[in-house]
Amino acid sequence: VSARASRRRVGGERGMADESHTILLVQYNVQLGSRCYHDFEGRSLALDYLLGIYEKELKRLNPGSKSITYDIADVHGYLDQLSDVACLEFDSSLGAYVPRRKPWLKDQLIKHLQQQAEEDGE
Repeated sequence: VSARASRRRVGGERGMADESHTILLVQYNVQLGSRCYHDFEGRSLALDYLLGIYEKELKRLNPGSKSITYDIADVHGYLDQLSDVACLEFDSSLGAYVPRRKPWLKDQLIKHLQQQAEEDGE
């Protein structure tokens, strides 16, 4: 599975380290039992996890395919079909977790893929 997206290196937000402890909250469907959380040592690991669950879904839907490609619009569409997805990111300057909703996650996924592409090109 490979991702296609226009990419460039993007810095983190002011006051927020890219590798702040992050708790990802996902509700896969309308059933309350589909709610779960995952905690990560950094934002990039949480974003990798989101991409990974999308890729697993692609493999499940296309079991005979040896190669599957997608772009960021496909990932955003997947996030939109989830009942809910958000994260809590620790801000050391506040000593608290800051809630982040789906639009923020979408933006961060673009930046994350751009950074990965640039690092692969180095």
